[in-house]
Amino acid sequence: VWEMLQLWEKLKEKKIRNLISVIFLSFPIFFVDLFSKLKIISIFKNGDIEKIYINQFLDFILVFNTGISYGLFSGGGSFQKWILIIISLGIIIFLLNFVKNESSFTTRVSISFIIGGALGNVFDRFFYGAVVDFISLHAKGFSWYIFNVADMFIVFGVILFLLSHLLQSGTKLENWNA
Repeated sequence: VWEMLQLWEKLKEKKIRNLISVIFLSFPIFFVDLFSKLKIISIFKNGDIEKIYINQFLDFILVFNTGISYGLFSGGGSFQKWILIIISLGIIIFLLNFVKNESSFTTRVSISFIIGGALGNVFDRFFYGAVVDFISLHAKGFSWYIFNVADMFIVFGVILFLLSHLLQSGTKLENWNA
């Protein structure tokens, strides 16, 4: 019984360490996103500037997106804002619970990226009623949707998570077949 209690304590400590490390890694992402948005808002606040040309592929354009990705479901009002905040917070809580049992460092980093980005967008919805987007990529007449630093971290985190799990699955299959 004593050994089982010691094992339980070690597992509990590991879960807490995993959780703390993910939260710790999420905050720099949140703050980089926050400061980038505050800077863009301060540049565009007087309305004198519509667009900042960076190069032939990149402009900065201030957009307040009340919808979700690609501006879908825009204009839903206050009710939609709170629904999107609740859904986002639910996803963050789910990921925090998931990561407690995760042994892979890469998976914990990827989830930190997703949570940090999600917190940045939740912050925007809470304080501005919309997500602050400003990065506009385009080439030869094709324009991608306008996004922000939080979105980049969310996408990179999802890709890293998927690649990590695909590689882990491939390794497990190789070991199983050997």
